[in-house]
Amino acid sequence: MKGTVRKSNEVATLSQAEEILHVPKEEAENLMIVDLVCHDLHSICGSNVAVPHLMKVEEYATVFQMVTVVCGQLQRLGAIEEQHTGLDVLAASLPPGSMTGAPKKRSCELLQEIEEHRERSLYSGVVGYMDVTGKGDWSVTIRTMFKWDDEAAAPEEGETEPREVWHIGAGGAVTILSTAEGEREEMFTKLAGPLGVFAEA
Repeated sequence: MKGTVRKSNEVATLSQAEEILHVPKEEAENLMIVDLVCHDLHSICGSNVAVPHLMKVEEYATVFQMVTVVCGQLQRLGAIEEQHTGLDVLAASLPPGSMTGAPKKRSCELLQEIEEHRERSLYSGVVGYMDVTGKGDWSVTIRTMFKWDDEAAAPEEGETEPREVWHIGAGGAVTILSTAEGEREEMFTKLAGPLGVFAEA
């Protein structure tokens, strides 16, 4: 997913969202990540990589997003020790290209320098499962809420119980065509859905 627009009175239909999202900046971001993901999968799947779903705008509860699907098929080789597994595919895909941009290796080096090698906790990693058949389902931990059992904040005035502390991360892809205002708005648009669970009734 690269390219997000918030649902509003001005952007209420799929066709309106397509008009806003099918612009050079959003398409360039999407294609950059498609190329990167294809490259990651090619290292494990060889030529068995396809893009069956390119830059399709999809509707969700609070946003419209431009979505591309990249598929890789593991090769069946002769010797068992030559076989790759789903875990190999997962490892080759990390960190997710949608989080790093391209070139991935240099982007990661720069991010580590900028962030002074601080740990990101769960943000921009993945969570998921792999079953006994080797199938799995994984999700990048962006716009993902989590809390630590032993972390709490002091009670507010008039309260007696400590308050729960929840964490959530969001961001945007910065390109030459980005504007600070546009990226900030996109970040808050992405946060609006998950943060809605905390809205008072």
